[in-house]
Amino acid sequence: MLRFDTAGWREVAPGTFHNDDGDGLGLYGFDLPPDLPAPLEDQDRLRRATAAHVAASGGGLVELDVIGLDGLAAVAQIVKMRIPDQPTGVVYLGSFTVPRADRSLVLKVQCMERGVTGMRDSVVMNRFMAEHGQGRPLDEVMRMWARHPYDPTIQGGLPRNWSEEPGWDPHFPDHPLSRARRIMHAVAPTIEIPPDFKAAPPFRG
Repeated sequence: MLRFDTAGWREVAPGTFHNDDGDGLGLYGFDLPPDLPAPLEDQDRLRRATAAHVAASGGGLVELDVIGLDGLAAVAQIVKMRIPDQPTGVVYLGSFTVPRADRSLVLKVQCMERGVTGMRDSVVMNRFMAEHGQGRPLDEVMRMWARHPYDPTIQGGLPRNWSEEPGWDPHFPDHPLSRARRIMHAVAPTIEIPPDFKAAPPFRG
């Protein structure tokens, strides 16, 4: 199992952690080939295929990057899903997936909307409409406001909208997407991967 700096986290079960904001973090190891839809060397195809898969499941891919973690290539992504059995609100699920040919390690982060939902979207949409809505048909403006990243032809699910750009995070530090990005940025440099996992055959897709 991989390790990370647990400062600010309390372990509530083996491999499961919570912080004071109510966010969750889980560590998982799988003795199976990872189900990534493309090799990590083909980031464009990996992004498009993942965006389509998440949309088909009713959610939306916010971002996906291939990064380095403790010397190995890994997939860092954030998706959003509706909160089950609630009329409003979404949960942002961040993850690092470190694949090898016959196994994988995954660190997952869960940050959920609490209390009044949609405030970030509403505030930023007002700004967006003032800047981009003048003189354009509403359907065109809405296509500009929200679309799936990496492949705008994807339909359904929860398209990424303008309020989810990273530049808005400092204005909404308590929003679950801001928290998810902040956690992932803090955790990534502290991750340590076991030597036997590093020695396993590489993932080829």
